Amino acid sequence: METRDAIIGRRSVRRYTEQPISDADLQDIITAGLYAPSAVDLQPWYFVVVRSPEKLEELREFMSEVYDRTEPVLLKRFAKHPAIVAETRVFLKSLGDSQCCILAFLYKPDYPDKRVVMQSTSAAIQNMLLAAYDKGVGSCWMTAALSAGMDEDLRLKYAPEQGDFIAAITFGYPSYTPKAPRRKDGRYEII
Repeated sequence: METRDAIIGRRSVRRYTEQPISDADLQDIITAGLYAPSAVDLQPWYFVVVRSPEKLEELREFMSEVYDRTEPVLLKRFAKHPAIVAETRVFLKSLGDSQCCILAFLYKPDYPDKRVVMQSTSAAIQNMLLAAYDKGVGSCWMTAALSAGMDEDLRLKYAPEQGDFIAAITFGYPSYTPKAPRRKDGRYEII
């Protein structure tokens, strides 16, 4: 697959099949994240791969509470689109039946400039999304726990010795093909 095809073709997937991701494909996805560019080569990321059925169920219960806390914001933001709120509720409470969820954290809590390590960790996440797409694996980058103010709870539960929680990313084989959202105008200029 050409890089451009992966960038343009990748979509956020919120419903997955029960097919497990092979160990080799999962390792390739993680490795892609580890090879992301990082400011002054800090490589400031730490990933917790949630894969066992028991741990996935535990995470689903946690994300159900995340939804409950964010529902008022969603209802206001999507007042004219209740189907989006309903889809988000189902997704967060079930994680779309994904077979794997990677929790991304900062490697340590005391970076002097959080802005640069956040950008580096975000690049690692994007690398994993593109590597997954190349293998036919769908993904969804989630920040709802941050919006719900439950990021510290996630850190304490899954990576208490690491730094800030950045995002959760579900992975699995898509049960549908998402459509591309319309690109918004006026988002760049060439000078």
